Amino acid sequence: MITHKARRMLALMDRATTLWHIPVVGRAKGRILRRLIERHKSKRGIELGSLLGYSAILIAGAMPPKGRLLCVEVNGFLAWIARANANEAGLGKKVKVLTGDALRVIPMLPGRFDFAFIDAAKEDYLDYLRQLEPKLMRGAVVVADNTGPSFRRDVKPYLDYVRDPAGRYTSRGYDVGDDAMEVSVLLR
Repeated sequence: MITHKARRMLALMDRATTLWHIPVVGRAKGRILRRLIERHKSKRGIELGSLLGYSAILIAGAMPPKGRLLCVEVNGFLAWIARANANEAGLGKKVKVLTGDALRVIPMLPGRFDFAFIDAAKEDYLDYLRQLEPKLMRGAVVVADNTGPSFRRDVKPYLDYVRDPAGRYTSRGYDVGDDAMEVSVLLR
C-alpha cells in the first residue's frame, strides 16, 4: 500500500513533470504497475532506467514492507535525483539506485528478481531482458514501458521475443493513451 508521504511526492512530481514535459510513467500506467505487483506479490524488483524516480516510488510503494527495488540508471545526476526523491517519499530503505550501464551492471548483480520494469534505451530492450533472464524467478513479471506506436520499431525485436507462442513468456500489451506497456510473465 502506497503511503501518504509517497502519494504526496508522486502528486508533486506529476505537477512538475507536466509543467516541464518530462516523460514519466504517470497515473494510468502506475495503476497497472501497482495492480501487477499486488496480484503477483512481488518482493524483489529491478528497474532499468529511473529518470527522476517516479516509477521507483510507485513500484517500491506497492511492494510489501520487506520488498526491495534495485534501480539502474546510466546518468549519475538522474540517479542522484531518483535516490533523493525515493528518500523524500519515505522509501529510501526499500529503493537502492545504482549508477551504470544496465548491460554491464546486470551480470554483476547478486540474487534473483520476481519483478522487472524496463524503461531505458528502447533499442536495447531485448538485450536487457536476455541479461536479466538468468536472474529472474519462474513466474517473474516483466513490464516493458513505451511499447506503443512511437517506439514500436525500436522495441519490435523485444515484442517478437516475448510474444513468441513457443517462447518462455506469456505476454499481453496494455494500451494507455497514445502509448503502451507490455506485461510478460516468465513461464520457464
